[in-house]
This record gives sequence, C-alpha cells and structure tokens, in this order.
Amino acid sequence: MKIYFRYLMFRIVIALCDVFPQRFLYFVALRAADLNFFWLDPAGRKAVEDNLRIVLPDASPARIHKEARWVFRNFAKYLTEFFRFRRFDREFFRANMAMFGLEHVDAALEAGKGCIVSSAHLSNWELGAAGLSILSGRRMTVSVAMHRYGRINDLFMHERERMGLRVADMERNAARTLIKALRRNELVGIMGDRDPTEQGVPILFFGQTCRFPQGPARLAISTGAALIPAFCLRRSNDSFSAVFHSPIPVPETGNRDEKVRIMTQAYADIIAETIRLHPEQWAVFYPFWQASWRPE
Repeated sequence: MKIYFRYLMFRIVIALCDVFPQRFLYFVALRAADLNFFWLDPAGRKAVEDNLRIVLPDASPARIHKEARWVFRNFAKYLTEFFRFRRFDREFFRANMAMFGLEHVDAALEAGKGCIVSSAHLSNWELGAAGLSILSGRRMTVSVAMHRYGRINDLFMHERERMGLRVADMERNAARTLIKALRRNELVGIMGDRDPTEQGVPILFFGQTCRFPQGPARLAISTGAALIPAFCLRRSNDSFSAVFHSPIPVPETGNRDEKVRIMTQAYADIIAETIRLHPEQWAVFYPFWQASWRPE
C-alpha cells in the first residue's frame, strides 16, 4: 500500500509539472514536503534526523530538526524539477547552472580515455548530469540502481531518457556498458555514496565504518579514465552550482584492492566535506550506517 501511494504521488507530481509554472510547483512541493515530514513518513524523518546527528554531532536538537525538514523540502523541489527536465534546454542551463572546475573534465576528455563523474545524493544530482551533458556536448551514460517497484522505475527511466542520458543498470553488468562509453571517450556518471550490491569497500565516513561502492575506483583503475567527484548544489534562489573536483589519483603502490580502498576513502572524504557544508541537501531517507538496511 505504501509503495502504491508513492506511485500515485509521483503520477500527481507529473500531472502538475505539465500544467503549472515552476514557482507554483515549488510552493506545492514545500507544502507536500511538510505534510510528509510531520505526518506521513515518521520512519523517514527519524532516519534523516539520526543521520544528521552523526553528520553534525555538536548541533542542537532544534538545528537537527530544521535541517531534516529542509532535506524533505529540497527533495520535493528536486522531484518537480526532475519531471520537468524535458523543458530544460541549453539556455536554461546557461542561465541557471554555474560550472566550477569544468577544466578537470575537459582535461580528462582531452586525454582520450573518457571521464568518470562520481556524485552523491546531494541536491539535484540528475540535473547536474543533464547540464554537464548538454553544455559540454558530450553524451553521458549513468549507472543507476533501479527501483524495486516496476511502475515507479518506469516513470524515472522515462524522464532520464528524455534528458538524453543513457542508463546502465547498476546491478546488471553495468560495467560493460560503462567501459564501452569510456572507450568512446564519453562521460560516465556514477553515484558513489550508496552500495545497493552490498559488496562495497569498507571506509570511514564521518568517523564511522560503512561500505561505499567500489565500482568508481575499479573502473578508473581498469580503464585509465579520470575519476572526478562532482556535486550539483542548490543555491538559495533555486539556481545551481555544479562543482567538479580534481581527479582522485590512483596510488602508485599496493595491489588493486588496496588502491580501490584508498581511492574510495579519498572520495568519501570529499563527500563528507560537502555534506557538512550542505546537510540540508543530503537526500538519504534510511539509516545510512546500518549495513543490513536496504533502501526501498
């Protein structure tokens, strides 16, 4: 029943996005997010607040509550944008997305081995992928964890295809598709902060052990492509900053597993630094450090 209600909610959002302007959609999104936060999703609210207590150990209960509420609100804004992607053209991205560090991507592509852009569930990560692809003129293939409920998955897949993104199923031999894209000197996008396969590498994240996916580091080592952490962050006026960090270096010594762990830890440290600056944009609605928990 909960999944079906969520599907209906997405269908309503899609219908609204086809009719109303973005500012009105933001207004509705904030009201819906507050309803969800205060009444409809107590488990999600508790998970977000528990996660934020680890991210912000010195924060007061009032701040944790405020930041958690804005996690729900920013995610609701993200949904209205996601289902309007077909309306976002090159001029939209030029006007609403500032790029910082794009020279790192350009240098990677000039080397001819493609570029792995690894992001996290911060703000509107999908808008960042679309903006990079459109503004750079380079095709992007993204590795995605499919939703367990097929009808919801179909909704999201349809919108990604409208953006011109190729999609590789993270749990079904995505590596082959991604390697082919890198050999064509294209862009590859991977979410690096969630391990749906439960085969990730153990690292320290905010001082606590958890597992991060090892795919980004292994792909960089095996192909020679640059691994670039990148985040699309919301500004107060609902425009965006796309920030591209310098590539994670491949260690010169150690076996492959050791190199993967070192690179993954380096990437996790960059994610942690970014989350500390923007905790209200980290859209994780399950107990992040519970190894046995699998998000819906």
